[in-house]
Amino acid sequence: MMFADIILPLALERNYTFGIPLELQDSIKVGCRVEVQFGKRKIYSGIVKKIHTDKPEFYQVKPVRSLLDKEPIVTETQLKFWEWMASYYMCTEGDVMNAALPAHLKLVSETFVVLHEDVEIDMQALSDDEYLLIEALDMKRSSKKVDEAAQSNDDID
Repeated sequence: MMFADIILPLALERNYTFGIPLELQDSIKVGCRVEVQFGKRKIYSGIVKKIHTDKPEFYQVKPVRSLLDKEPIVTETQLKFWEWMASYYMCTEGDVMNAALPAHLKLVSETFVVLHEDVEIDMQALSDDEYLLIEALDMKRSSKKVDEAAQSNDDID
């Protein structure tokens, strides 16, 4: 089993370890964003800091829900710099991540997804999940929180 230490956009004393599902083990890389569940209902995008095989002893490991980037958006040099910044400024790596990444790269359960009315979408090119989300947003002409959108897709399965 492979594991990943994930930097979450939260003021946590340490980074948490998540299990890497078999289908993601060949594609996940340090510096990529992943979607994880933290707590009972919160969903966050975090940055993979380290990949290893050391299972945590003191808590139940949850799996990475999905890989959000095919290629890393943060380099290993940047991650080392984030670690130094957190130490120097006496804050957490999650605080540094929050300051360093643009808002559109940080997803949390409370993030709203809105269908922009001026954008033309090629419905044929969408995955099944993307199609269902677009349909749900279009029918209601509303927005959904990220965790509600994920829940809608889970209910369909």
